Amino acid sequence: MMGVGKAIVFGFFAMFPGSVLALVAYWLMGGNLHTTNPIDDFMFIPCYGPFFGSIAFGVWLGMRDEQDVELET
Repeated sequence: MMGVGKAIVFGFFAMFPGSVLALVAYWLMGGNLHTTNPIDDFMFIPCYGPFFGSIAFGVWLGMRDEQDVELET
């Protein structure tokens, strides 16, 4: 049960770098924040891809099983 809570926390904290990556991808793809036209269809990929991809990666990291480490003495 601890893995679910850890996955939620990791996914939550992954939102912040994901939003920065999405903003950078939007600007690199030629997005303009001061436009009167609605967002073009191709701009959904650079906006939502890095954001939800980083959340999915954070959830995946949180759901991984921790390996028991044995220390040799």
